[in-house]
Amino acid sequence: MSFLVKYLKNKKVTVLGAGVSGMAAAQLLHRKGVDVFVSESQPASSKQHEKEVLQTQNIPFEFGKHSDIIYKTDLLVVSPGISLDDTVIKKAEDKGLSVYGELEVASWYCRAPIIAVTGSNGKSTTTELIGYIFKNSGREYEIVGNIGRPFSEIADTIDSKSTAVIEVSSFQLETIKSFHPRVAIFLNISPDHLDRHGSMQIYSTLKSRIFENQTPEDFLIYNGMDTCVSDLIQDSKSQKIVFNKKSTDTPCGYIENEKLKVHFDGETVSVVDIRKMKQQGKHNAANATAAALCARVMGIEWESIRYSLQYFKGLSHRMEFVRRKNDVVWINDSKATNVDAVWYALESFNSPVILIAGGRDKDADFYKLYDQVAQKVKHMILLGEAAQKMKNVFKGISISIVASMEEAVKEAEKIAEPGDNVLLSPCCTSFDMFTNFKERGNTFKDLVNKL
Repeated sequence: MSFLVKYLKNKKVTVLGAGVSGMAAAQLLHRKGVDVFVSESQPASSKQHEKEVLQTQNIPFEFGKHSDIIYKTDLLVVSPGISLDDTVIKKAEDKGLSVYGELEVASWYCRAPIIAVTGSNGKSTTTELIGYIFKNSGREYEIVGNIGRPFSEIADTIDSKSTAVIEVSSFQLETIKSFHPRVAIFLNISPDHLDRHGSMQIYSTLKSRIFENQTPEDFLIYNGMDTCVSDLIQDSKSQKIVFNKKSTDTPCGYIENEKLKVHFDGETVSVVDIRKMKQQGKHNAANATAAALCARVMGIEWESIRYSLQYFKGLSHRMEFVRRKNDVVWINDSKATNVDAVWYALESFNSPVILIAGGRDKDADFYKLYDQVAQKVKHMILLGEAAQKMKNVFKGISISIVASMEEAVKEAEKIAEPGDNVLLSPCCTSFDMFTNFKERGNTFKDLVNKL
């Protein structure tokens, strides 16, 4: 528990943003006797539930603006959706105010060991898999963070006998100071959120903050086949464990002859035949290796790890089987919002793919997908703001542009032949047409199930 916990007693804190993270941080601080004020730029009419919660708990607030009252405080807590380049944040820093994020604040109150998972792709699935292993081993745990449930909801109630398993984003890592995971997992790094961070260098540096406060008693599990990750972790003080690469003299995890193997504590264990895993795909096998290493570091027995890897089904909107109709398989991969995610999705197929893609571009380099699309995709169906840009990139590929998801599904049904796969793997965010990737994926599933 940080010294700031004692410092904050009877101090004033402004929480910027009444979204899920901001509300959770405000309520945590309020429970701990901190004088909290919540400021939200959206009008109260769009935040009725949040307004009622704040009123019920006697937490003062303002909606529809960030007035100068927000600077009459001892520190600011900022929601991850608010950029540190925002003029409100810059003005606060000019006034000498410290700015923290919800993840950081929650960590001050957490007595449990922390497992933190980050990466451009696969972090939600890996986080859930670690939780599934803990569940099957009978260990207490809480899954929180970027995966949907804020860390602040449970930070002050989880005890040292349990474990906080946290999915961590670059937005959250941008505002940490002392956040300190017992085990940090760095899955991969590829261009993402460049519209927010500005450059790949800044984005990579933010991701690497996951281990900046670790000590030699902590563990860093990293992807040895990702050269960017391997370069970033060189200065880490923690004990490094590599996955996705075989090492003869250090702890590691790797795939060999279709077997997921782990070398740990001087022994090599063949954990599971990856062909028997419910989750297929090379990227899923690699991330499962990271989860297995993490579980072993935390003292979980091989039996529980083996069972969990074999029977874990994965998450919705991540290479999710929807249905088979007329020998055509329909798959929802709506969470694939960047180039690497789509590359790995296509890598999983050995039969023709009709790819539905598009949405709001995050300044992605679609050219990196060209060879994979040319090899795996028989037809692309594009929609959303990025459709024309993607069409210009994928010259020579059979392409249709449609105006809606309904049109995309109808077009795919018309084109698909027995043995084909129809894959929604957008390579873009959903915000031009949908609230989030879940709404996009659910719309796709509903339309497919009505065929």
